[in-house]
Order: sequence, then C-alpha cells, then structure tokens
Amino acid sequence: MPVTDHQVATLRALLKGEGEEHKRLADQLTPDEANSEYAALVAGAFIEAVERRFLINGNAAKESEVIDFVANVRQTDDEMANVIDPQIAEGLILFLLRKGEKVNADKNKVFGHQMVLLTFLVGQAQYTDAELDAFLVEARHLADQLLA
Repeated sequence: MPVTDHQVATLRALLKGEGEEHKRLADQLTPDEANSEYAALVAGAFIEAVERRFLINGNAAKESEVIDFVANVRQTDDEMANVIDPQIAEGLILFLLRKGEKVNADKNKVFGHQMVLLTFLVGQAQYTDAELDAFLVEARHLADQLLA
C-alpha cells in the first residue's frame, strides 16, 4: 500500500517538534502501518535528508564531515550519547553516500537511529513550512518506491 496523508502528517508533526501531536497521530497508526508504510516514509525522509545535507553537486561529503555530524548529534546531551551508536549512525549515512557497507543491525535500532538523525538533519536545515512540505513530498515519493 502507498503512504497515506495521515502517515505524512505524523512525520511532519515529529519534524516540526510537535511532540504531543506526533504522539497523538502515531497512536492512531496500526502496528502494520507503523512497521511498513510509516517505516518506509521515515526511511525515504532519511534518504532525502542525507542526500540534501551530504551530496553537493553530485559529490558525496568527506567521511570526516559525516563523523563530525554524528559527533555533534551525540554531544547535544548525555542521553543522546547513550542513544546513538556512532558506528550505526555513521554507517547508515556512509552507506547512502556509497562510502560504506550496509549496516548490520536490528531493524528497530536502525529505525530509531534514522528517526533521531532525521530530526537533526531537518532541524539543521531550518525549513519553512513550504520547504518542509516539499521535502515530505520527496520523502513520500521515495517511500512509495521502497514499498513497490
């Protein structure tokens, strides 16, 4: 099934920092939706965010830039240092940049890392509402491709 407007609204609330609204909308997702279409939407958004941040004119950023980004995410607070495994986080990004191997980790751990990294990437981009909507259109398109 393709990604729904509700699933996009759920992710949009997360990326806008609307925690209560995100929780309310996420609680309405069925377990199948959360594990399939919503997970694909998060993956699509993560891919789009990584490409926007780390691909410049078709050239991938240096590994050191990825390492610095992950280090900055981990330094935001003490909890983040415990939540984000640098090998997984760096590996997810470097794989998308074709500079590393596919990450061998539990799918829930990968999903959690994608969610956290995605929120940081979008937060750094400081999208307007219109730009965030355009970003989510691209993410939805990628997610639908992943689901096909």
